[in-house]
Amino acid sequence: MADGRVGSSISIDELVLLNQEIAALVRAGTPLERGLLLAGRDVRGRLGRIAQAISARMSQGESLLSALEHERDAIPPLYRAVVEAGVRSGRLPTALEGLTRYVRGYSEARSAIGIALWYPILIASVAYGLFLGMSTLIAPRFVDAFPSLGIEPPATLNLISRVGRASHVWWPVGPILLILIVIAWIVSGRAARFQSWAWGLPRLMPGMKPLMADYETANFAELLALLLEHSVPYPAAIVLAAQATGDRAMIAAATLVAAALERGQTPGAALDGVKAGVFQPMLRWAMTSTPDSGSLPESLAGMADHYRSRARHRAEAMRIFLPSLLLVVLGGGAALVYGLSLFLPLVDLLTKLSFE
Repeated sequence: MADGRVGSSISIDELVLLNQEIAALVRAGTPLERGLLLAGRDVRGRLGRIAQAISARMSQGESLLSALEHERDAIPPLYRAVVEAGVRSGRLPTALEGLTRYVRGYSEARSAIGIALWYPILIASVAYGLFLGMSTLIAPRFVDAFPSLGIEPPATLNLISRVGRASHVWWPVGPILLILIVIAWIVSGRAARFQSWAWGLPRLMPGMKPLMADYETANFAELLALLLEHSVPYPAAIVLAAQATGDRAMIAAATLVAAALERGQTPGAALDGVKAGVFQPMLRWAMTSTPDSGSLPESLAGMADHYRSRARHRAEAMRIFLPSLLLVVLGGGAALVYGLSLFLPLVDLLTKLSFE
């Protein structure tokens, strides 16, 4: 690019690698510009180009934060904010290590959700394809065969045949939905996006909403604790932590709370104006404490562990029970469609022929 930017957003895993490299260089006292240049030469692809671009700008006298800001299309605002907090507090390595835990937690949530969704999507795709073939190929032939034998086709067979004849209208819905899920998954893996609109579709799956809410709460609590530990003002920390979740309700509530805090209200009074359910009860209780007490970051970190542990249990339960549930629902539905469109009409046909 003309201005030297890499431009393309890095993935979550690439952000973890870049963060670990910078943290190791800072802790070892190695000049960042030289260390990132060498790392960029060793790593191919987008991550290597970003490391070299940051190194080049720091070699020209820019600070790490300024170099990261120039790569804002590739590196999320959250990362730049944590670097700024670490530099300001003089604890950059600690801040970067805390961010690594947070990003790994996000990646863990994404992997758990992906595993939980994989089998249901596979079953639903197979069932969708079977129904499409049944309604467009088999049912119409049965409907055409009945009159030639002087027998009226069953009503269920006529219905499935009419659905099949209108398949040009509805059959693209399945592939389009599948494509949207794939796009959402790809977008969710971009570090500059984090949990944006891409997580809307998975919430429609049974059991996914509470699972994702637990992961979002865990990440919000951990990030808020990290920012407060590094002297980021409470109002700004709440908004930034909420923005990283991508949950619109939480972002709106955090913005209201931050505005109330800046007007001088206490955290408890500020949270009174937030609708119940936006922040989970334990988190809401912890947020009523003032950051000046010193115990808030510790409490938030403990809650992050609690909600992440609960989310793991939910994900494990989904991996065990959701496939069985879908096997009964989708498999039973497919068997019902087969019975209505193939076996029952065939039995009816043979019965009527035997009495003629």
